[in-house]
Parts: sequence; structure tokens; C-alpha cells
Amino acid sequence: MRQKISFYFFSFLFLNTILFAGGWNNTLIGCRAVSMGGAFTGLADDPSAIFYNPAGLIYQRNNFNFSIDGFYIWPTHEYTMSSGLKAQSKFNNPLPQIFFSYRTGPKITLGFGVYVPYAGGGVDWKKEDLGYPFKSVMGIVSYTPTLAYQVDDKLSLGLNLNFYSGTLTLNTEMPPFGPMNEEESGSGFSAGFGLMYHLSEKIRIGLSVRGPAKIKLTGKTSVNFDSLRVNFDSETFFRLPWDFEVGFAYRISERLIFTSGAQYTMWSALDKVNKKIKGLPSIGDIDTEEVMNFKNIMIFHAGLEYFLPQGIFLRAGIGLDRYATPDSSLNFKNIDVDKVTLLGGIGYKTGRMQIDAVYAYGLGKEREKKIESLGLPLTERYNLNVLILGLGLTFSF
Repeated sequence: MRQKISFYFFSFLFLNTILFAGGWNNTLIGCRAVSMGGAFTGLADDPSAIFYNPAGLIYQRNNFNFSIDGFYIWPTHEYTMSSGLKAQSKFNNPLPQIFFSYRTGPKITLGFGVYVPYAGGGVDWKKEDLGYPFKSVMGIVSYTPTLAYQVDDKLSLGLNLNFYSGTLTLNTEMPPFGPMNEEESGSGFSAGFGLMYHLSEKIRIGLSVRGPAKIKLTGKTSVNFDSLRVNFDSETFFRLPWDFEVGFAYRISERLIFTSGAQYTMWSALDKVNKKIKGLPSIGDIDTEEVMNFKNIMIFHAGLEYFLPQGIFLRAGIGLDRYATPDSSLNFKNIDVDKVTLLGGIGYKTGRMQIDAVYAYGLGKEREKKIESLGLPLTERYNLNVLILGLGLTFSF
């Protein structure tokens, strides 16, 4: 029995330490900002500035602003096995968020946001494709109080605190055992800083920095041995990266704004994921680590917004995203590819309310991974495409 348990858990840990497929960064924050390609750090003049650049809260026209946004995501993960068989995972999911800001005086604005800056999705592989089912879902929610301060007519600064709450659920099975389930939750903390500077009446630049965090998830891992279901305490530990972004906004005319941005994320912080299963009979605790060796990446964004006199805004954007996952960590549980994302949106402002809608399609570039089996060179292929629709409401007083 002890050998059977040991075999099971080492197999289980090897299978499940990689947490999330399809990229860890989530830049689906604010419908208006997303429809401009996510190039919002240099503009940041609505409540989503809490994420993009907290210094931008100073430049909102109204004393009180509240926005609620929601996205629905249709991702398609593709895995082509070395045999040539192709499997697809389609795990559709919603992604809600809220932001509000309040100007307390001529120089200070306060804000608060609830959103998902990392993960926010998962994979759902079917048994008929892989030979066993595998469903993994993970999200990290940030509760973010924010303070912005206007130094003078040209310069503003912002500071926010990110209180992270993470959840991980996993359901799978591996013969000769029955269903395996994992449910964990936990927390972490980081801080962020923003700067906004007006070079002229038409041009401003922004800088945003988000600090690293340590995330520890704890919960239960369950496994079925024949008709016996056994629960164990479990832990998962990993690190989130430093994130730096520089943004540029240029008001070409009274009606047209151009924005751009470059984001550098130090994903090398995610060098490994540590896992612990506690209290195995006759064995005690089992500790393992999955080497990830993620690399630092640069992402580029650009966008346009055109205002019509009828209160209508037309927007378009593009994003160029690089993958952070090396070949050694690339597999069907962790698909990460280069993507070109095309985005567009429309907004309508009437009185104190503004409605924003966004459409986005991310087109992945297929990656190949060379493997060896029984001394033979083989090739696996991976890709990820995603369709996104979003709708947001903003109220200003």
C-alpha cells in the first residue's frame, strides 16, 4: 500500500505542478483601455488608471467616477501530439471588474479597484483527446486601494497597494486511480507606483511600476483509491514578477488621440513552482518543485480614439505579445505562444453615463517542440487563439 501511495503522489505531482495554461499576464482591464490596444499608461484618464497608471487618476474631469466592466473570453488551446493527433481545449469564462475614484481636494484623488491582473482562466481537456480528463482553473484577484497626488500642473504621482487573493482548482484522473481533485486558495501582496508628466498641452508620458509578490495557496488534495477517497492538506507556492511600462499619449487634434506603450515583465521570477502534500501514511510530507525557468518579455501596444460630436467614440488598437515559457516548460498544461492581438471598440457618452464595448481577437503563432521517444526524434505543436468581447459602464458625478 505504501508503494502504491508513493507511486500515485509522485505521478500526481509531476502532472499537476504547472498551474495555468495560456499565459499568466492578464491585460483585459477596462473596456475603453483594451479597445485602444491596452496602450493606456500614458493616458490613464478613467478609473482603470488604478491598474494602468495610478498617477492618471488626477486628470479625471469629475469628482466621483465609478465603472463596472466585464469581459467574456473564448480561448482555443491546440495541442498536436507527436503522432499527429490534434486536441483542443475550449474553456470559456467571464472576467468582471470594478473601479471607482474620488477627488478629495485639488491635489489628491483616491481610488479602489477589484480586478484580475494574473491568470483568470484555465484549460479543459477531454478524456477522448488525451486518454484522461484534465481541467485546471486559476485566478488571482487584486483588491487595490490607490492614492494620486498632483505635484504641479505638469507632474502627478500615484501609489497603490495590491492585496492578492488567489484560487486554484484542478480535476483529473490517472489510471489505475480514480478521480483526483485539488482546491487551494491563498494570498499575497505587492505595491505599485505611477508617474504622469505633461511634455506639452498635447503630449504626455506615463510610467507604471508593479512590484513582485509571493503567492502561497493552501487547501486540500483528494484522490480515490478504488472506493476509498482520501484527503490531504496541500500547498502551492510561486512568485509573481516585477512589471514596468512606459506609455505615450498624443492628442493629434481635439477629436483624435494616439497612444502607445511598451511593457517589460520580469517573468524570470517564476523560475519554479513548489508543491507540498502533507501527512501521507507512513511517508509524511512530500515536497517537489517544477522548474519553469520563464524568461523576461517585452510587450508592445498602440491605439487610437476618435470622438464624434454625437457623443460617440471609435477606437482601435494592436498588441504584440511575446511568450515567456521556454521549450522545457511548454506542454499541454502550459501553452504559451507569441500573439498578435487586433482590437476595436465603440463608446457612447450621454449625460453622466458612458457605455463602452470592445472586440478583440488574439492570433497565436504555432510553436514546435522537439522531443525524443525510444531514441526517435519527434515533434509536438502548440498554439493558442482567443476571441474576447467586453462591455463597460462608467458613471461620473
